[in-house]
Amino acid sequence: MPPRSWAACTALVALVLGGTTALRPATAADARTPLASAALASSVITPENPGDWPHPAESDDDSEEYGKEAVRLREAVVRESALARLCGPAELGSEIRFPLFEDTVVEAAEVSRETIGGVLTWHGEVEGTTDQTVIVALKGGCDGTSGNEELSASFLLGGAMYDIVPTAPGHVTVMETTPDTDEDDASPVPPQSRPLTPLPDAAGRAEGRAPKGKCKGSDKIAVIDVLAAYSPKARSEAGGDSQIKAQIAKGISLTNDALATSGIKARVRLVHTAYMNIAAKYDTQSNAALLAFATDDGVADDLLTLRDRYGADQVTVVTGGNAMGGIGYTPPDPGPTWSSWAYSIVAQNAIAHYSFGHELGHNLGANHDWTTQPDQPNNGASGYFPKKGDWSTAMAYESSCRTTTKGGCGRINRFSNYGQTYRGQKLGTKPTATHAADSAWFLNESSAAVAAYRAAKSDATLCDVTPSSSPSTSAGRIVPKIMGPYAQTATATFTAVPAKGYVFSHWTLDGKKQSSTSKTIKVSMAAKDHTLKATFKKGTSATSTVSTKSSGSGSVKSRTKSAARALTGASVLEGAELHYRAVPKAGWHFAGWTLDGSYAGDDDDILLRVGEDDSTLTAVFEPRDLTLETEIRGGEGTIELSATGPYADGDTIHAKAVPAQGYVFVDWLLDGEPYGGDEEDHEGCTAVHFDEWGHTLTAVFAPK
Repeated sequence: MPPRSWAACTALVALVLGGTTALRPATAADARTPLASAALASSVITPENPGDWPHPAESDDDSEEYGKEAVRLREAVVRESALARLCGPAELGSEIRFPLFEDTVVEAAEVSRETIGGVLTWHGEVEGTTDQTVIVALKGGCDGTSGNEELSASFLLGGAMYDIVPTAPGHVTVMETTPDTDEDDASPVPPQSRPLTPLPDAAGRAEGRAPKGKCKGSDKIAVIDVLAAYSPKARSEAGGDSQIKAQIAKGISLTNDALATSGIKARVRLVHTAYMNIAAKYDTQSNAALLAFATDDGVADDLLTLRDRYGADQVTVVTGGNAMGGIGYTPPDPGPTWSSWAYSIVAQNAIAHYSFGHELGHNLGANHDWTTQPDQPNNGASGYFPKKGDWSTAMAYESSCRTTTKGGCGRINRFSNYGQTYRGQKLGTKPTATHAADSAWFLNESSAAVAAYRAAKSDATLCDVTPSSSPSTSAGRIVPKIMGPYAQTATATFTAVPAKGYVFSHWTLDGKKQSSTSKTIKVSMAAKDHTLKATFKKGTSATSTVSTKSSGSGSVKSRTKSAARALTGASVLEGAELHYRAVPKAGWHFAGWTLDGSYAGDDDDILLRVGEDDSTLTAVFEPRDLTLETEIRGGEGTIELSATGPYADGDTIHAKAVPAQGYVFVDWLLDGEPYGGDEEDHEGCTAVHFDEWGHTLTAVFAPK
């Protein structure tokens, strides 16, 4: 299971800054050297200088501002000189570096890109992995204008979650995000007093449809048009209009990533983004705010007009505050009578935690996991987590997973799908099971109904690439780096994987033989469909070696036969998938993986795909020698910790303060200084991140 331990509090917060680390080499021989000039040239943001960022207690800001979104963060500057690799056509094999923290440097190679509405969406992957993705949304920066870059990014690596958010043109905040930030979302029910009747154009998208392009890719997929709005507080939290728009674009990209990766035949399309000047009492996540946005009651009524003007099937409003991660109506059976209620709210600070897709999932008819929501239709549209709690899907609650399984339960950007696996485990249960969890099965039907709520007012055509193999599929196959169909402006990457006894010969794109002999090819859609054929011939299969080693006390174990073969030092067939697990020795903690110099997540399970080049996988372990002392002041109560000590560098421990009868919780102190957290009368939650030294955590109570 993932190494990070969290308790079951559903709102979270608190943070320790200043030289923070989660993946510190255990020996001097393994220590990382400063970025060389070539590496720095490919770094999109400036690297960390640990001395630049103060501990919260030393900052001029109120400590309450820390930890609302992250367990650690820093500021950085976008490096204009490195943006060319994002903006221009990427060379095959070229990588972009993201120096998130001193101990966490991610290197990713481009797999697809598209530009819509002036926003470049760039998808990359950690080379050699099967499911580690980087998604970047960049507004400005590619138009030749200096100083207008709004860069936002998410890192889907497994385990700890990392995010980059824009704060001003050319400036960003880098953070390791907290879990649970989008929990506590209720299941609102539209009032019975308002009839659920279809709107005039909700019967289907055929009437009044905008002229279609040449591509046919969208003929076999549901395209859901989304109107996004944002509030004054959301704009202020994000740093301005450009910053919140970049965040919304990233939310759309994350949602599409979840749909595509989960095998759901649907995509979302952002058709318009608008500012809504609403009163403070509605600038939150609540049932009252959601009802006000969805009805003609004098609050944000422009949403209704804009929805019709832009033909939006779905309306998402991004608001400020921390009341909950979001809230959305969940129809039991999406269809025309539910068109009036296709509304959801997402907290600005929960976008990084996949809340955009989570709330859209509700609007498509999906529910939470069965532990969180035991009273739900048994239609398969449920969140899921495995018995040992290694992870939880997008619709599941991490807190419920941890309470039930005692596992790490880190959220992954996937919907439940019984037909798929994630790092060796089923992603759901059968649709016929007593507690079914196969959201993909349900959403493949409901998405088409939601996509028919409005007629498209602009061309929603998507393009596709039809693959084939010669002489037959038994000779080899084509693997898309990201599943189609694709936007008309997109460029997508495909890899030829020869079968045993065959080698790759050449590509044929749209009937024309390509001169490149590389097994990887990029295809630019250019507003048309394409055919792509990989030709194979008999020959000696290509192989590569994958070396594994450990830093600190622990070992790397194989989880598949091919991985076991690789552990012996033998070469492995290119294209083979290898599954490994990191196993720490007693008194040690697994801190994370590095793959050929790139940070590769801290889930103790990792899946690799053997490439053309040899590679090295390193598991880093840290000693458990740090302590967390707890104190009670001012009254009576207890502090519950998510894991007992001692702890290691990089650990993040979640604490819950529970007042005794007759007392209320007042505040947190860390090492004697005011500390952020979720502070409510009945209890308080916070998180403490360890870096080199131990801490003292104090819960302050007072009589009622």
